Amino acid sequence: MASIFARVQTFAVSHLVALLRIAGAVAIASGLVGGFVWLVALADRSDGDDLRWGFFHNPFMQFYPFNEPFLDVSMWVLLACSAAAGLGGLVLLIPRRWGLPLVLWQARIAMVTNVVIAVFIVATMLSFPKYLLDGTGEALALRLGSVAVDLGLWAILGSKVVTEFRDCPSGQGARGFDVLINES
Repeated sequence: MASIFARVQTFAVSHLVALLRIAGAVAIASGLVGGFVWLVALADRSDGDDLRWGFFHNPFMQFYPFNEPFLDVSMWVLLACSAAAGLGGLVLLIPRRWGLPLVLWQARIAMVTNVVIAVFIVATMLSFPKYLLDGTGEALALRLGSVAVDLGLWAILGSKVVTEFRDCPSGQGARGFDVLINES
């Protein structure tokens, strides 16, 4: 058990604070960009046309079960994930302990949602080229870019150093989030 605390103590607190603040800034930027994109998509929904012909031009939405209700729910889920990323990033800038699981939670959900949609966009592009519309490539790039950012946040914030640091009780000589607040 002492080896965990020794590893955490050897990692400088200033490095960890910088890492958390960079991850917080990236999470805030990701939340703002994602929130804007999903709000535009939901506003485009209000004009009465099908979602598959709207802002993202997702051709596979012509097929059940990936039709209107699926895309509608996925947009609301991704909007909630964007809000969670922004809030979690703000909390990581302070830094507080609960910002970490908030950003990790939204990253997992957003990655799963975007990967499912990206896989079916690619499958449709390869299987049914007649359904391709202008904007399909941009929709795929948006999904894959979101996955890359969330994967980076998940890799950094889910790393062993950060999670050990979070879980270390500050009363045993280890440096936890409580110590960070006093030293930063």
